[in-house]
Amino acid sequence: MDQKKRYSRFVGIDIAKNRHVFCVVDRDGQTIQKPRSLANDKQGYHQLRETLKSIGQARTFLVGMEATAHYWYSLHDDLTRQGYHVVVLNPIQTYQQAKKAIRKCKTDKVDAMHIATLIKNGDYKPALVPGPLAMTCRQLTRLRMRLVQQNAKLKQLIWSRLHPIWPEYEALFSNPFCATGRKLLFTAPSPADVLAMDPHELSELFRKTSRGKYGPAQAQKACQAATHSVGMQRGLDGARIGIRTLLSQLEATQPIHEQLKQEIVQLAQRLPEYLFTLPGIDPIRAVSLFGETDPITDFKTPDQLVAFSGLDLTVFQTGQYEAPRRRISKRGSPFLRHTLWHMAYQAVYQEGDLRSYWLRKLSDGLSHKAAVTAAAIKLCRITWRILTDKRDYLIQGPPSQS
Repeated sequence: MDQKKRYSRFVGIDIAKNRHVFCVVDRDGQTIQKPRSLANDKQGYHQLRETLKSIGQARTFLVGMEATAHYWYSLHDDLTRQGYHVVVLNPIQTYQQAKKAIRKCKTDKVDAMHIATLIKNGDYKPALVPGPLAMTCRQLTRLRMRLVQQNAKLKQLIWSRLHPIWPEYEALFSNPFCATGRKLLFTAPSPADVLAMDPHELSELFRKTSRGKYGPAQAQKACQAATHSVGMQRGLDGARIGIRTLLSQLEATQPIHEQLKQEIVQLAQRLPEYLFTLPGIDPIRAVSLFGETDPITDFKTPDQLVAFSGLDLTVFQTGQYEAPRRRISKRGSPFLRHTLWHMAYQAVYQEGDLRSYWLRKLSDGLSHKAAVTAAAIKLCRITWRILTDKRDYLIQGPPSQS
């Protein structure tokens, strides 16, 4: 239905951390309520509701607000519980609306008017607002991803202090921050500390920490790496303290990661079973996928979901020139894009449609990473179909040879 026929009042709200700004216009774009500031608290919400009640009934309003960080969550929840139809807009859309103005002007009051005008004209696409279960899924999986990223930064900090004093350490383990590696670094952070240890004690450290995987041979290898190290000798005390401090912080996060992982796995039991038939899925990815795509009915076509994930391909062409390489836009949910890409990465090493598709892309000359990205785009389309139809994914076998 046309927005102007269904609604007679259009509310634009510019979202901020402590105070929001709202205004109201009618179908003709005439201002009913000039831009007005309200506090992001109970009193401010009451003030907004009373102002809108004095203008008309809730069903006559269409409310638009920007998806500014997480600051819109509480106001959106309050208004929807009061019966208002609220649409959430990507800031990019309001930015494009502002660019239509002849004079450059950027204030909260002007932004509120731009939002009201945008929803009045119907020239917008609302952002995804997850349901209760999907919001829980989204919060937990996004938190987990942030914690994983923090751990990666911690390891970078450790390495920035370790490499100058012991660059040869990296070759000792396939994973330099495995349990045995962390124990060695905490006990003996520098080559001098390794050489000062009793050889038998060093061997026992390797044996016990690795549960028998490593022994005297690995201890001898560590001694050789320490003996022939070209690491600097200055600031060893500072490096030791830094490495041990960061390792302690890294160890402290492990129980937190495990607890959060268990919570997500338990949450996965509440999801539809057909979700787990998708290629490359596991409980954590399933929870992330559901949290980032629900409600799937907001995406009318698979292309919309591809664009929402930021996996849509960009094209650069001017005159007779066309860029030889096409890249994904990355203008979408990085969390959904991350989940789909890792699902595709897992799926291309298993028998099925995506592996066949990935092999074809490799034969066409694409790099491994580009071929996996192409498989992720295909998987995104498959995901849309499975979630929309609410049915299991059936793997298609190779075409029969006649």
